[in-house]
Amino acid sequence: MEREQIAREVRRRQVQETLDFEREREQTLKEQVEIVITEVEGKNVDEAVFARMSPEDAEIVSAELDPPGIEPEEDPSFFFERDDLINLDDEPEVDPHAEELARLNAELEDCRRRQSAFQSYLDALGSG
Repeated sequence: MEREQIAREVRRRQVQETLDFEREREQTLKEQVEIVITEVEGKNVDEAVFARMSPEDAEIVSAELDPPGIEPEEDPSFFFERDDLINLDDEPEVDPHAEELARLNAELEDCRRRQSAFQSYLDALGSG
């Protein structure tokens, strides 16, 4: 087997593995976007659906979807007693879900762009 052919096969395998990784990454990012959206909209969906269910069934499903949290041992407001040291009133209120969605969507865009570049390489490699 000639050297160029060996190099082509190794490059094809390397790029294909990276492309497969980026495809899996895209799927994971899509799932994370869905989770963030569900955190925002889930309660509204639950209320509408629970209204059409028996209270007993709604309670069972609700307990599964929103398990009770672990209560902190100390009062969490303890850390915020000195809010006079930092003036947070001048800061615009930021929706953490919107920030996370923006970050995930930017990562999705980058992921898709990378997939396109790797696919382009494989296409060019195959035609050479």
